Amino acid sequence: MSKQQPPVDGLCEQCGFNYGTGDLQGTVTLLVRQAAESAMALTKAAAGPDPDVVRLRPEPEVWSAIEYACHVRDVLEVQRLRIAQCLAEDRPVYAPMDRTGRVKQDKYEFQNPVEVGASVMKFAREFGAAARVLTPPELARLGLYNYPVRAPRSLSWIVRHTAHEIQHHRHDIIEILAKVEPPIVPAPKPVVEETTEEAGDLTAVVAEDNES
Repeated sequence: MSKQQPPVDGLCEQCGFNYGTGDLQGTVTLLVRQAAESAMALTKAAAGPDPDVVRLRPEPEVWSAIEYACHVRDVLEVQRLRIAQCLAEDRPVYAPMDRTGRVKQDKYEFQNPVEVGASVMKFAREFGAAARVLTPPELARLGLYNYPVRAPRSLSWIVRHTAHEIQHHRHDIIEILAKVEPPIVPAPKPVVEETTEEAGDLTAVVAEDNES
């Protein structure tokens, strides 16, 4: 969880993702698994003693767990559409997804965490299905990408960048929930104390037993 923008090449020291390692199939498998983990962390927290914990921001400028999950869902959908656009067009220009504008425009904070979690897993599977079948020539196709700066990017990079987004925000969601979730404290066991009267009665009974 950080306000600093993560890198788009090389090693991300915050979440450990490395753009230079792993094959396509392994990268996509990891993406789908980590998307599912993000969805499960969100829905589990929402089913806890305080469902609104998923809407809490740890800091005013840091997104809540549900805001990050909504972002992950939208990234997966947009990136899948970009794969299709790149295969259909020669040197496509990708429209910006307006990642910050969507938070307020689509009211991320108020969305249903169960529905968001289901959509994250659905779009992860769809992205994975589209990415797994890309051939080496297709992976080399270029399109003009806008984030973080306007530059030509290959489909291979888009797949890896999407995997980084999922891993990075899985890390964010889990870390944020660890900070804002109320601790689960077991209820104290009731302590039964003997009253003076009860203690006296017990003493009398013991005395009678000794006399008999």
